[in-house]
This record gives sequence, C-alpha cells and structure tokens, in this order.
Amino acid sequence: MDFSQPVKRALLHRRDIRCEGYEREDGLWDIEASLLDIRSSPVPLPFGSTLAPNEPLHQMGLRITVDRDAIIRAIEALTAHGPSPECRDIAGAYRQLLGLRIGTGFSAEVKRLFAGRLGCTHLSDLLGPLATTAMQTLWAAQIRNAAQGVEVPISIRKPEKLIDSCHAFRSDGDIARVHWPDSYTGKK
Repeated sequence: MDFSQPVKRALLHRRDIRCEGYEREDGLWDIEASLLDIRSSPVPLPFGSTLAPNEPLHQMGLRITVDRDAIIRAIEALTAHGPSPECRDIAGAYRQLLGLRIGTGFSAEVKRLFAGRLGCTHLSDLLGPLATTAMQTLWAAQIRNAAQGVEVPISIRKPEKLIDSCHAFRSDGDIARVHWPDSYTGKK
C-alpha cells in the first residue's frame, strides 16, 4: 500500500501478524495465526534481563482445526517468546475453544472466556484474524469445489447473512441490490 509521504520518523516497534488456511487430506482445515513483536531498541524485561534490539519480544501462534461447519475440533497455542516465563502458562486455557463454532457470537464468547487474567492479550488478539481466515478458507474451498463440479457441502454462513455486516455489504448498497435483491433496502 502507498500511504502518503510521512514526516521523518524512526521505527520503534513492529508487529507482524500472519494467517494461513490449509485444507487437510482428512476433510478438515487447519488455520494458523502467528504474531511477532520486535523493538528497535533494548527492552528491559520484568525479571532483570534486557531484550536486545530486533529480538522477539512476543512470538506466539495459534492453530485451530475446523470442520465443514466451522466448528473448532482441535487447537494448539504456542508462546515461543514473551516478556515473562509465565507467558507460556496460559496456552492450555485456549482449549476452551474446542467445540465452538466460528460465526455469530464467536467474538463475544472469546472476550468472555479470555478476559483479563483468564487469557493472553496477544493470543486473544489473534483469534479475530484467525476466525476470518477460517471463513475465507472455507469459502475458498466451497468456491473451488463448485467450479470443479464437486459436491462437498461446506456449511458456512449464507452470503445473504452478511448483509449489514460491513459497509460494502450494507442493505442499501450495490452488492445487496445486485446479489440479494430480496434483502435490498435502497432506492429501487
């Protein structure tokens, strides 16, 4: 992307988030999200040591396995680097996601399950992009299957359920007018 030319500045912190969706040979999908935080100057850590510039402050990841209904069948949480040794202790809490369906109410349930001391801010932050990557992965599989004439139903939100879920899918917008005329609320 090309932002406008910034004022002269110095990089202090970089966060990289990467999400990938994989189709497995057993009919399930693995969705992986990773987070990497790096600082450009030394960082004093809580227990007396100092992190050198460009060493990971946070390096964490989540992998979920979902079925065709977007239900989480397996989860793995990892913390390779964190500012405290205790950062690794919370990974097991994310097993509470087993059996949850990614869809309406998922974000609210994540906030409830992992609020405050019940979770890791950074791992919990990954769950939003992880969930949208899961939906995009399932849609990609559904579109590919349809193009190949393969009848493998994937039970994800019907597109018309997306109405008013964002600006582009607003009920009075062009996408609704063209693709979901029965739900269109704009000028006819």
